This record gives sequence, structure tokens and C-alpha cells, in this order.
Amino acid sequence: MIDRSVPPAGVVVGVDGDAGTLRAVGWAAREADRRRLPLDLVQVLPPSHRDPDELRAPTGRALSLLGQARRIAEAAAPGLTPRLSVVDGVAGPALVAVARRAHLLVVGTRHLDGALDLTLGRTLVHTMARAACPVVVVPPRWDPDERHDGPVLVGVDGSPESHGAVAFATDVADRWHVRVTAVGVAPRHGADTDADERRRVLAEARAGLATRYPGVRIHEVLDRGDPGEEILREAREGAALIVLGCRGRGALAGTLVGSTSQRVVRASPCPVAVLPAGAAERWVASDRVWAEEGV
Repeated sequence: MIDRSVPPAGVVVGVDGDAGTLRAVGWAAREADRRRLPLDLVQVLPPSHRDPDELRAPTGRALSLLGQARRIAEAAAPGLTPRLSVVDGVAGPALVAVARRAHLLVVGTRHLDGALDLTLGRTLVHTMARAACPVVVVPPRWDPDERHDGPVLVGVDGSPESHGAVAFATDVADRWHVRVTAVGVAPRHGADTDADERRRVLAEARAGLATRYPGVRIHEVLDRGDPGEEILREAREGAALIVLGCRGRGALAGTLVGSTSQRVVRASPCPVAVLPAGAAERWVASDRVWAEEGV
């Protein structure tokens, strides 16, 4: 019998039946298998009197939907046995609550030509801002059967979140046996000192990682222009994953998710991992909490 009293401690996927979210299941299954972590497929049902993190066995239409997701997961990673659950609540807060001890939270999108569905947009913003772990957003245009051996691309702007993003990106690249491309973007019409500052930020962000991950090659790219546009331009060259902090150094006070992260998530050709502040702090912590737990 499946014990649903234990919160997910592996990879959690939010499933709602849309083709985009079902596509995310394939990515999550492969990553859970690669990391040797359990996989939880979770559908959020309308709010009720139950707690928003009370997992239950699915029935009826939910069981049919999650059964479809399970077949996708098992085809992507034979031998993996996902746990199927439902939880009541508002999608974003419910997924954050369910994934409070997870290593990764994976969600899909319905966006088309850069336009996000409003409901899903609220879910994405909440999870990217509030989750305790990195949130991976899988775009509907991503092909799970295509070979994905490009670099892990990470945006670096000197913010605490971007330092965590660099650490997480390097860890992923080490697992995937690919290189990291660290992108720093200076103002298009800025002074030479702006470029020098970006070089300093890039060097600071990668400090110590060569010792921790000696097998990972980190390539630095310094661009000028809009950070979101430049990161997307680099990604179109064949990136396997983009990694960003939730809020960059230039984000307005009070915003949940920075404009660069939102722009990249809307238009990315590949999955995007976004690190909320809490997750970023853990990835730059000296005790390496996530790595010790087997992320």
C-alpha cells in the first residue's frame, strides 16, 4: 500500500491533462531516473476543507488522467514506478506545499508564441517565487525524443539568486556530462566599465566550482543588450537547459518574479530551471544541503 502521509522527497510533477503538462512528465521521469529519485505525479483539484498538502489516492477522471501520465513516465524511464496522487487547493500554493521537501518541482506550460495562459501564468509565478526547490518549466515545443546534449545555460547578474543558479547549473552539467555556458549581459550602450563589471561578476559566480566539479567545463559569454533577449539567443544555439534565479539584481522591489525570468520562460525553446530565493540560498550554502541529500 502506498503511504501518502510521507511528503514527496524526489521529483514532483504537476499534471492537469493539458498536452504541455503531460509533456513535462517525460522530462521529469528521465531526470528522476537519472538521479535515482522517486517520482510523484500530482493533480490539483478544486479547493475543499482538506489541507492543501494532504495527498490522496486518485479516483474517477483524476485516476484516468494520472494513469495516462504514468504511462508516459514509464515509457520515458522503464522501471520507474511513479506515485499518483491528488490534492485539493489552488494550483500554485498546493504544488508548493506538496513539494516542500522535494528536490525538483516540474511544471509544463500552455504558452504559444510567447503568450501565457493567465491561469497557468499565476501558477507558474507562484511556484517560481515560493517553491523550496528549483522549479523546472518544460515548454510545449520541447521534443522529449530529440537528443539533448547541448550546454546548460545560466544567466549571471551578481544577484544571490544567480549565484545559486550557477551552482545548480554546474551540478546538472556534471550529471549530464555537458558544459556550462555562463552568460553575463552588460547594457547595450553602457561604458566599458559595465563590461568589466560583468566579467568580475562571472568570475565571482564561478569561484570554487572548478574544484567542486573538476570535470565540468564552464564557458563564459559576455553580451550587450537586453538580458532576456541575449539569453534566449544563446539558448537557440542548442541549449539543453536554461537556469535562472527567480529575481535578478534589477528586479523591482515587491515583484515575485523578475522580468528576465518571465520573458525567458515564455519563449524558451528548452526547459528552464528557476531558483526561488530559498532554493538559491541552499545551493550556495557551504554545507551543500541539496548535494548531500542526493539532488
